[in-house]
Amino acid sequence: MTSGSIIDDMARRDAILNILHAALERHGISLEMNRMDFHLREKVIVEQTTARAGLSAAILDFIFPKEPVPSTVYHYTGLDAFRAIISSGELRLRPVRNRLGQGGELEAFAQAHGLDGYLNSSDGEEFYKILSDDLFYVSLTRAIPKDPSLMWGVFSGGTGVRLEFMVEPKPAASLRPIYYERSGATTLLREINEALRIAGEPPFIPWTISRIGAFYLNWTVATEDEVRLLIKRHRDGVDCTKTDGTSDYWPIPLDQANDFCDLKLTGIHVAPNGSRDEITSALNGTRFSKVPVTGP
Repeated sequence: MTSGSIIDDMARRDAILNILHAALERHGISLEMNRMDFHLREKVIVEQTTARAGLSAAILDFIFPKEPVPSTVYHYTGLDAFRAIISSGELRLRPVRNRLGQGGELEAFAQAHGLDGYLNSSDGEEFYKILSDDLFYVSLTRAIPKDPSLMWGVFSGGTGVRLEFMVEPKPAASLRPIYYERSGATTLLREINEALRIAGEPPFIPWTISRIGAFYLNWTVATEDEVRLLIKRHRDGVDCTKTDGTSDYWPIPLDQANDFCDLKLTGIHVAPNGSRDEITSALNGTRFSKVPVTGP
């Protein structure tokens, strides 16, 4: 590279850095970045290494702020699933693949942020669908959901339970609220990439892009007010998944230390039309027999 091209490259990098800083500062985010932190590729801009992916993390944390640690959350479920959780002593995270087509899982984020490569099916299945096999989740709500009657009716079948958990995710897991797409609204990532587009630069693609997409749904399911516990399976990393013959799942043991998420069952709430006697009977003889049961 000649001295002239080196100077041009540094000037370009400084201009990009100014765009990034300006976008962050509009939202009160201060982040130390260096002009050499980025790979400037033909079609995208990415950070140099995942170890120092500060901008990627800042975008994720701003759009989907982490829940407090530890957090008290609810999980609404029917009687059969409740019995399975109690008998196995674990909460099973299922692949996002199982929810494709519901609320725009992964697809809505890719469409909103112009990630055409994730939507391209010319070489086979769309890439966002392939990604969904390695993202494992469970749907939760905050301890005071927006619409408890909806939660009871849709997710517990009206006669099930609401499990109360104390959740403390480890670094390998994420507990974040779902961002529901709203008409006319934008995201920090979209703001950054629009500013880059105006400057004639390619878009910035965060290292955390697949996880970001798993916390973004369209407006059709906004009433669920979901908080999601998510773990990503890395094919060359630790893989705790099992299969039940229907799909893979990632088990999180209850009331037991593990490397992914401490999950303590602190209460069981019986649905308004449920049977408290049936719930206490299911608990008898299990290690959860002392967990408080409330309800009719």
